[in-house]
Amino acid sequence: MANLLDIISAISPPLFILLIGGLCRRGGWLRVEADASLSVLTVRVLYPCFFFYHLVGNQDTLSFTHFFVVTSAGFICICLGFGCSYFVAKLMGVNSTAISSFTFCSGIFNYGFFAFPVAASIFGEEIIAKIILFNLGVETAIWTAGIWVLASNQFKLIRLLNPPIISIILAVFVREVGGQQMIPSFLWEIITLLGSCAIPIGLLLIGGNFSDLIKNFKLSTGLRVEFSSILVRLLIFPLLIFCYALKGPIPIGMEWFRDILIVQSAMPAGIFAIVIVKNYSGDTTTAMRAILATMIGCLLTTPIWLYLGLKFMK
Repeated sequence: MANLLDIISAISPPLFILLIGGLCRRGGWLRVEADASLSVLTVRVLYPCFFFYHLVGNQDTLSFTHFFVVTSAGFICICLGFGCSYFVAKLMGVNSTAISSFTFCSGIFNYGFFAFPVAASIFGEEIIAKIILFNLGVETAIWTAGIWVLASNQFKLIRLLNPPIISIILAVFVREVGGQQMIPSFLWEIITLLGSCAIPIGLLLIGGNFSDLIKNFKLSTGLRVEFSSILVRLLIFPLLIFCYALKGPIPIGMEWFRDILIVQSAMPAGIFAIVIVKNYSGDTTTAMRAILATMIGCLLTTPIWLYLGLKFMK
């Protein structure tokens, strides 16, 4: 069983890459003008290759039951996050005009760029394929329930057909009809190389954006938004998921599902959420406050939740 030092060691590499991204931004090596093109490249090319490689290359047998349970759990976790965020926002007196943006940002955890390297470091590379299926449910919830929360009049189902989700569907199909053997070796090598770039570049971009958030940051009145986001994202939500992972029913043969729940629930708010809030004319200031507060707070809470999870699940 991993001890606290092992867990801190596991989460340190992505944190240091975030720091490098921030330093590159401050040093002018990662310019704001490059963010849009690098983000598009990461989401539309590198991330799909990352998904495809891990799903097709993973040798574990993933039945329809596995697929359904894990994907549904991702969807439910996001919806639960939205519900908790809305309740806490009302309870803490968050400004009524900012509640939808707060609910959206605090309800979404950093399920990808931060969660993948942390989970792989603790549980091994084989867990990544299962997290990808979990994230399929997360993505579905974000672009359905999430957009309804943020701007119900702008909901469009077509947004679910994005490159990462298409790559997941294609990878599941390839697994069923023959797997990696049906892909030419040179093409598989290309997919592998491109996929290996996804997490480092994504973390550098997040680090650069995080630096921008800090530079332009202003505290909310009474720190309501900051305290509320920490309360829901780093305390209430992880506690609820921890209790389920500890005592809740888990299908036979899916003990690894508890590991996914613990890792994902320990993550801070997803920084990319501020981009969606901006695109839907939400309150970006509130989004920035919620995200920044949880990013700083997770330096303390994430190792603790992971430690408790590993201690009581084994």
